[in-house]
Amino acid sequence: MVGGKTGKKEQAVGYDKYIDWKIFIVPVILLLVMLIMPATGAMKDVGTEYGIGPKVVQRHLAQKLFNDKPSNLAQWQALTVQIMERSLATSALSRGRFLERDVKWCRKNNIPADNKNLERAKEFVGKMTDQEYRALLDESADLRMNQLSYEQLKDDDKEAADNGIWKLQVALGILLFVVVCFLTACIPLPAVAFCVGLIAVLTGIVGREDIAGMYWSDSVWFIMGSLMFATAFVKTGVDKRLCMMLFSRLAFPKTSIIVLIFITLMAPLSSFISDHALAAIFLPVGLMLFRNATKPGEEPDMELGKLLVLTMAMGPNVGGFGAPSGGARNVILITYLQDMFGL
Repeated sequence: MVGGKTGKKEQAVGYDKYIDWKIFIVPVILLLVMLIMPATGAMKDVGTEYGIGPKVVQRHLAQKLFNDKPSNLAQWQALTVQIMERSLATSALSRGRFLERDVKWCRKNNIPADNKNLERAKEFVGKMTDQEYRALLDESADLRMNQLSYEQLKDDDKEAADNGIWKLQVALGILLFVVVCFLTACIPLPAVAFCVGLIAVLTGIVGREDIAGMYWSDSVWFIMGSLMFATAFVKTGVDKRLCMMLFSRLAFPKTSIIVLIFITLMAPLSSFISDHALAAIFLPVGLMLFRNATKPGEEPDMELGKLLVLTMAMGPNVGGFGAPSGGARNVILITYLQDMFGL
C-alpha cells in the first residue's frame, strides 16, 4: 500500500462499463462538423424543395385554377388546392384519386375539411378531364423539383428554405452519429436512442413537448410487448415444453431437420403474427437447443448458435408478407398502393 492506496485500478460501474469515451468522441465530432459546415448546393436544393416547395405549389395551383392567391380563396377552393398539393407529394397523380378523398383522409394529412366544402371541391375537379388534371400536377411537380432555386427566393421564402436546410443538416448529422455509434458499439443502444432525442431538441427541429411522444409510438409498444411475451415464455417454462413437444420424437435430431421444422412452423405463422413477436417467441426455444447441445466440459458450437439465430430471424421473413397482420410494413405498403394507385 502506497500513500493509503492499494494501487489497484478503479473498476468502472454502471454504463461506464459499456461506454468507450475515446471512440464516442468520433461520432460527436462528426455530428458537430455536419451541423456547422456550410450547406452544399445539393443540401440547398433539397431543403428548398421540402421547405418551401408545398407553399410554392399551392400558390401555383391557386393561380392556375382560381386566378388568385391562396390567402384570398374560399374554403372549398383552398381545400381543392391543399388536396391537390398533398396528392402530388404522395405521387397520387390521377383525378380519380382526388375524387376518392374523404374527410378522414384530409384530417390524417392535417388538412381542415368538412363534407360540404369537400363535395364542392370534388364537383369542381370532376368537371376537369383526366388529361387536364394530370398536366396541371405534372407542371406543379416540375416547378417544385426543377425550377425552384434558393438564390431566387424572396426573404420570407428564403427563411422557410433555411429552416428546411437546417432540418436536413440535422437529419444527416443524426444519421451519421447513429451509424458510427452502431458500428463501433461505443455506447449502449438505449444511450444512442436517448442521444437522438436530445440532439433533436437541442437543435430545435422538435419541440420539448413533442419529443417524448415520439419515443412511445405504436411500433415501440408493439415490439416491447413482443419481448415481454418472450420473457414470459422463459419464466414460465413454456419454451422448454414447446421444445420437448417439437423434438422429443426425433431419436437422432439433425441440424437440417431442426432448421426445417423451425422454418416450416414460423413461415405460415408469420402471415398472421408479427415477425418481431414470432422471432421473440421462438428465440428462447433456439437458445435452449443451443445450451442442451453443449456437453459439460466442451466448448459450445458457435456455428450451431449462428445457424439457430439466423433461422429465428429468417424464418418469419418467409411468410411475413402473406397477410396484413404479418407486419407493419404490410399495412404501410397497402396504404401506399391505395393512395397512389387505388388498389
